Amino acid sequence: MPSLAEIYRTAKSRKLVRTAAIYFSSSMTSLGVIDLISRHYGLTTKTFDVLLTFLLCGFPCVLLAAWLHAGEQKRKIGKKEISVYGVLGLLAVVISVTIIGRAGLPPGAPDPRSVAVLPFQNLSDSKDDEYFSDGVTEDIITQLSKIGELKVISRTSVMAYKSTTKPLRQIGKELNVAAILEGSVRRERDRVRIVGQLIDARSDKHLWADTYDRLMTDIFAIQSEVAQKIAAELKAALSPGEKKLIAKKSTENIDAYAYYIKGREYYYRYAKEDNDKAIEFFRKALDLDPNYALAYAGLGDAFVRDYRYYGYEDKALDLALEFSQKAIALDADCAEGYKALGFVQETKGSIREALNSYHKAVELNPNYAPAISNIGAINANFGKYDEALVWFRKASVLSPGSARHTSLVAWQYYYLSFDGLSIAWFQKALEFQPDYVFPQFVLSYIDVFAGKYDAARARIAKVFRTNADELNALDAAGDIELAAGNWVESGKYFEKLISLTSPLGPPGNKRAFSLLKQGKTAEAKKILDHNLAAYLENPGLDAEGSPLSFYVAEVWAMERQIPEALDWLEKAVERGYYDRWMEIDPLLENIRSENRFKQIMAKLQKKLEAMRKRVRELGLDRSI
Repeated sequence: MPSLAEIYRTAKSRKLVRTAAIYFSSSMTSLGVIDLISRHYGLTTKTFDVLLTFLLCGFPCVLLAAWLHAGEQKRKIGKKEISVYGVLGLLAVVISVTIIGRAGLPPGAPDPRSVAVLPFQNLSDSKDDEYFSDGVTEDIITQLSKIGELKVISRTSVMAYKSTTKPLRQIGKELNVAAILEGSVRRERDRVRIVGQLIDARSDKHLWADTYDRLMTDIFAIQSEVAQKIAAELKAALSPGEKKLIAKKSTENIDAYAYYIKGREYYYRYAKEDNDKAIEFFRKALDLDPNYALAYAGLGDAFVRDYRYYGYEDKALDLALEFSQKAIALDADCAEGYKALGFVQETKGSIREALNSYHKAVELNPNYAPAISNIGAINANFGKYDEALVWFRKASVLSPGSARHTSLVAWQYYYLSFDGLSIAWFQKALEFQPDYVFPQFVLSYIDVFAGKYDAARARIAKVFRTNADELNALDAAGDIELAAGNWVESGKYFEKLISLTSPLGPPGNKRAFSLLKQGKTAEAKKILDHNLAAYLENPGLDAEGSPLSFYVAEVWAMERQIPEALDWLEKAVERGYYDRWMEIDPLLENIRSENRFKQIMAKLQKKLEAMRKRVRELGLDRSI
């Protein structure tokens, strides 16, 4: 048997240490590259794990090969040696198949202080009282939401379980909560009976139950008691300020309260006629209690919707401002009032003021999903995609099952170039709502950036099958053909889009570019002159995050006014505007080779990389 000294000399002569060092160094480099790519594109860790498996199994193979065949000897590969390689290779394959086949990372265990309030069952003789039981459900959610240490699922998500027959464990898993509150409401003349029970969503164990049989005038006290009982069971401490907020009555008039919750029910239907009904009920509530802050906040929200979505004149927005301010004047702790005020301010273009109002609403109600989502939207408009992602992720946690909130998260990953995560979140949104079209638009752009034009076209064609005049689909279809260099085809889409909207903004600029490419200079010039004048006269030209400066840069680039185009592009970037389309925008082809353009884009990429770094530091770059 050879001595240790002889083994050492043989290993040295066959350069085993050098072989091991080279193998180790190369392996670390390969793993580092895969890890970097996975992090950048938001991929799962499976690729990394498979590579690591093969490298570990390959290490003894390399050492054995060096021992048997390095140096001057010329040995043939024997059967035993082949068997060793075969066993190690088979082991690597088996482990890799196991890794690939395993489920993705499971969602994190629910926060032990998370709770969902399922819609309370209406046990009243009159089915007209359905709105009342839903109102009680929402008010308990609102009271719980004021407790900072609790995570409370939003009304939108829990209402999807109205009259459900699903087991509580399944609901708890779908909502990712530790506890579920369920109950019933019976209203008879001037009395109300509320039964509530808190259940551990993981074990079906009853944590707390109580029955309240009282006068209707005690409804607010009941809601406050229920919130405090649940907080105690979930071991969530209440600050003195939170106790004060929960104990505060919104009105002393129970009939005014009934009108208010009926108005709120109509408001949530999000239709013009129902919005008008909501306003009618909010006004009836105020007839009975002129100091009812929540009713004023409801009017503020409803009148903003009238202006933004239902074509009402400026007076509706002025009324919304008046009512929102009145709500806050009557109750400085009214989160709904601040949210309504922020909605007005945002609509009027006072974005910073709106952001402050939304933050105040969340300060008063830490689980207020609409205000949280609006904060995310404003940060996204400011080009602060990392901050927007934080807020949208929070909103998605409070609104599980929401295709909209899930897509907003995906959208931020798209802007930050975490394409793998963006795709995963959009696919999740489509699982919640298969006919939701927004994910298809952004996914088509991800396809374009990857050079997959046919895949992008297929996505948009799917949208066109249900709505041939979908505005975003027309814009995306035109962009796909622009990127592919199909000027005539792209022009057709933008021409149709202009006929449905106006030549201002991207449709006109892109239509003009397609005309230039077809040699129709005079027609293109007419559009460009019209758009440039409109952009420069727009009062929002210098607003933070405004795209108008970028549109001006596009016009000057097409006009071959290079210095002016670069000046306006730089202004757009400095004001927080960014769109990934800038990286390939054909309209900028006349300035793309300029050193200054490259410097502007490099500066922008540095800013984006700082955001991506923060996302990684927050641990938001890996799991869904």
